[in-house]
Amino acid sequence: MPEMAIRYLDYNDYAALGSAHHCSINVAPALAVAEMQGLTGKDLLLGIVVGYEVQLRLRDATEGGGIRGWDAGTVATSYASAAVAAKLLGLDASKIAYAIAIAGAHGNTLAEVREAALSSGGVMTPSKGTADPMSARLGTFAALPGRAGLTYPLTILEGTAGYGKVAAGKLRDEILRQRSGDFQIMKSCFKIWPCFVYGQTPIAVALEIYRKKPNPEEIQSITVGLSETAYQNQQDFKGKITAREHADHSVPYVIARALLDGQVKVDDFEERRFREPRAVALYKKVTLRSDPSLSGPGREAYGVKMEVQLRNESILRAELAAPPGSLENPADEGILGKKFLALSENVLGKTRAQKAIDVILSVEPMSSLKDLLSAVSR
Repeated sequence: MPEMAIRYLDYNDYAALGSAHHCSINVAPALAVAEMQGLTGKDLLLGIVVGYEVQLRLRDATEGGGIRGWDAGTVATSYASAAVAAKLLGLDASKIAYAIAIAGAHGNTLAEVREAALSSGGVMTPSKGTADPMSARLGTFAALPGRAGLTYPLTILEGTAGYGKVAAGKLRDEILRQRSGDFQIMKSCFKIWPCFVYGQTPIAVALEIYRKKPNPEEIQSITVGLSETAYQNQQDFKGKITAREHADHSVPYVIARALLDGQVKVDDFEERRFREPRAVALYKKVTLRSDPSLSGPGREAYGVKMEVQLRNESILRAELAAPPGSLENPADEGILGKKFLALSENVLGKTRAQKAIDVILSVEPMSSLKDLLSAVSR
């Protein structure tokens, strides 16, 4: 499934100014329906923009509801992908609404698929990276019976037994209705390294210390200050790393990898890598702390302060308020091109991968998607 190819490495995007939804999952239904319908590059981009718009408006409308147990980002994907598919199928407003209602009625994913499995005494599994794709598949399918005329309750969000009251615990419907002229896709941030959002800044800071050339064998301790949000996130990821999905959500592990190798790659989360004795020894030296200076109203939760103490008692320090790829520290086309090549060269070959970048950047004026699909297909 294309959705799984986008999502399972946890290397796509995240949204700023709220919970870090991974809205690029909506590229898959947009591309699938646009290809099926013989649409243009501009149509494809419209579908992607619709996906971001619905997903992040729903996020903002329900943020802070306080009811636990539902995987809010994955749930929002079902609504968003239905809107994407329905729009690109050319449905009218009424049928688009029914498609969204169909998806919303059936797309409530339990949070147990993510870190809740750890707090319940279980282990992280590939469910973390496949939950969003499953919801995107559901939403895409929901547009088809919607097109055929199937009707569902249009109160699926605000009704007495709807998502807002039962699952989210809150629904500010004015956020869903407003037309401010701003586009939610502009909140999108890019991951530079193949791990979770709270690992991005720690890696950047660790790489700054790596450039000072400390001998890893001489490192005595590593103290890392995180925002309260990031610190609380890590409480479910303590202890021995036993799975890829645990490794790529472990701040101590990604710091150790960066200090040892000067980089963090996709294969660093394979078992042979996270069980490597020197990596285990180093990440056990990491102590995480909640730093009040990195938290507060109106602040993103991604700042990091790090101190590395060596055996000779010297201390190396580094800090960063926002990771590369964020709104405050955006990635340019060159950085994103390097990321694309790192993922695609082994599949397409170097020449085709470079050509694919040029094709992707030229998608808007395309009268069909034939060249795009050919460029990214093996």
